Order: sequence, then structure tokens, then C-alpha cells
Amino acid sequence: MINKQRLSIALATIHKDESDRYYSSGKFLHLLSAVQVKIAMGADLGALLGVLSYIHQDVWNIETIARRLNWQTRLIAKGKLDELLGAKFTECDIDLFHVQYRSLFDYLAKFIVLMSEAPGQVPRESFERLYNWVGKSEENIQKIGAGLAKVVRSCDWFTDLREVRNSIVHSSGRTIVFPEKNRILFQVEEGFKNKIHVPEVMFNANIVDFELYAGLFIGYLIAYLEEIAVVALRRLNLERTAGNMKSYHGGLPVVKRWIERVNKLPET
Repeated sequence: MINKQRLSIALATIHKDESDRYYSSGKFLHLLSAVQVKIAMGADLGALLGVLSYIHQDVWNIETIARRLNWQTRLIAKGKLDELLGAKFTECDIDLFHVQYRSLFDYLAKFIVLMSEAPGQVPRESFERLYNWVGKSEENIQKIGAGLAKVVRSCDWFTDLREVRNSIVHSSGRTIVFPEKNRILFQVEEGFKNKIHVPEVMFNANIVDFELYAGLFIGYLIAYLEEIAVVALRRLNLERTAGNMKSYHGGLPVVKRWIERVNKLPET
């Protein structure tokens, strides 16, 4: 079942200014800005700023992938890009989307560890390991802190996307795009078996609508960053720090439209 509350939180971070340019603004960017201000005032938060900057860059990269995929789809529809060549470009971008998404979460794991009660005792190699470690014992929850532990374990969709990415990168999974004008239809196949089975974002029983798929997972990602930022701002006592940082990107109108498509799906 789609969590539309998360999607609404994500959509609330995307805005349009007086010049019709799109930007994002929310708790995560407030956190990034507040940490920069604190460092300028002499605080020793360089490690935190480093991983926050990498996370922000990965979000930018995902937005860039969305913009490029939308641009290629329009070129194909207008007959300005060969359909089969465009499909190959799209396959590469879908692979990159999964790799970039997974990369962001490993930086996120490093950030969460730095924020934890006992950083030296918390695994920081990957988000997957951190997620599993937190669920093993009450002692581990105490080491990371109850608030952060709750946020980590709330990421109940990450495993599905991680498995798709691992199939593509490590297990001979193959992304296949099915050419159709004005749509991005795909599936990841491994050993003649489909890897993606998310009923709400399927075009049919076997083929995935990428706009819905990406809209779902990008929406969840944005909402998750907002959730983590709330905890981090509180722990660092930065909730009242002045500033309203904006991040402009040409891919945001595309991301917004994709998330809105998912958010408008009927309840199941």
C-alpha cells in the first residue's frame, strides 16, 4: 500500500518562485544551512557537513536523471531520437537511478552514525547493515539513540530497491525498456524472473511504469530526509537557526509531476 502521507510531505518541499523556476526547501536543507552557519561560528561539525553535502549532491543527481529521462522521452515522441537508441539510453539511466539511490543511503548511514549516542560502536559501512543492526537488540537501540533508531527502522521500503540495485550491479540483473511513445516502461530481469513487483506502479502484470516507480521512491526519499532532519535539528539544537535555504534544479518539475501521479492513484 502506498504511504500517501510521505508523498504529501515530499510535495510540500517543492515550490515555484515568481519567475516560474522550481526549487526545493524544507527541513533537510534547513539542517544543511544551519550546520554551515555553525561551522562559520567555530563549531566542529565538518564531518557532518561533509556527509550532508554528499547526500544533497546525490539528490541533485537523481533530479538530473529524472530531467534527462523526461527530455529523452519527449525527443523520442517527436521523432528526434531513434526509438531503439533512446531505449538503450533509458536503460542506462534506470541503472544509474538505482545505483545513485543506493549510494545516497550509504552516506545517510554515515550521517546517522555521527549523530548517534555512541558513534564508535555503531556500524557505518552501509545503510543495510545499520538497518539490520538496529533491529537486533535494545542495547543497539540505546547505542544509536531511540529517536534515530525509530527513524532507521521506519525505512521499510529500502530493502526492495536495494535488491533491485544489487541484482543490476552484482547478480547479472538486466534492465529492459519497452519502447512506447510518451512512456517509460521497464523491468529488471534476473534469470528469466522479474525483480520488481510493486502492484501500484505496474503498467501491467509484468511491466513497470518508471514514472510511477521513481515518483514513489523519490517521494519516499524526500520525506525520509525530512524525517531525519527533524531529529538531527533537535539533537544539535539547531531548530531555531535562521535561514531558508533553497535548492534550484530543472528536474524538480519532473519529479513533482511524477510524485503527483503516484499520489493521485486510487486507494487500494
